[in-house]
Amino acid sequence: MEQKQERIRFANVSMQYPTSDGTLDVVHDMSFSINQGDFISLVGPSGCGKTTLLNMAAGFIEPTSGRVTLDGQPITGPGPDRGVMFQEYGVFPWLTVEQNIAFGLNLSRNSKLSAGEKRDTVERYLKLMGLADFRHAHPKTLSGGMRQRLALARTYAVHPEFVLMDEPFGALDAQTRSAMHDLLLEVLHAEGKTVLLITHSVEEAVYLSNKVLVISARPSRIREVVDIPFPYPRHRSLQETPEFNHIRARIHESVMREYEAQQAQAKAA
Repeated sequence: MEQKQERIRFANVSMQYPTSDGTLDVVHDMSFSINQGDFISLVGPSGCGKTTLLNMAAGFIEPTSGRVTLDGQPITGPGPDRGVMFQEYGVFPWLTVEQNIAFGLNLSRNSKLSAGEKRDTVERYLKLMGLADFRHAHPKTLSGGMRQRLALARTYAVHPEFVLMDEPFGALDAQTRSAMHDLLLEVLHAEGKTVLLITHSVEEAVYLSNKVLVISARPSRIREVVDIPFPYPRHRSLQETPEFNHIRARIHESVMREYEAQQAQAKAA
């Protein structure tokens, strides 16, 4: 099997925050890699530090100790090579669908694109995301699922190498969420990105990922690494197979142990 190129590396990373009661240890001595083409999901109890790790990869914060590197160089700030999607959709309400997708194309890295190239890019993602009929609509008139499609289109239009996703589908109903999973896999197949996803849904993590990291109760450590054996492309019928359900149950049990540990910490405090 061909060895994948390591891209993002967390090396002995720790994160501490000062509080009125002393220092809060959020992440402790964590190490893992994200290789080219990976789809890695982080699962674990709420407040265990998953978003902190994503923010480090995005360049929004730096660790208290250890290093986060991209191609061997320290990540010291955000960059156009890393697109971020949040649960709150992350679209501009005063811009139309078309204008939201075009927004990033007018920033410095993409300013060399001709007007025609920008139009072609916007058209591509309007069609790919099924938003062409809503190009002149504002986000407030769209459903939650359509706003997430718009957020995904805007993220992808600037051609980032990495997509960092923080619970992007958490607020969607079950049917819309399932449709977004299939759309994401379809786009990834067409675009070939590297993804880091934070989710509380074990089923979502197993269906989308090639690797799932179970994060412990705070301070965060990697409790378990689960390689997902299913090839891409995937179909939702996969979720009904015994092997899928076995892996889902195994990860769910691991996450619940960490949730119980977190509850015990809260009672002790």
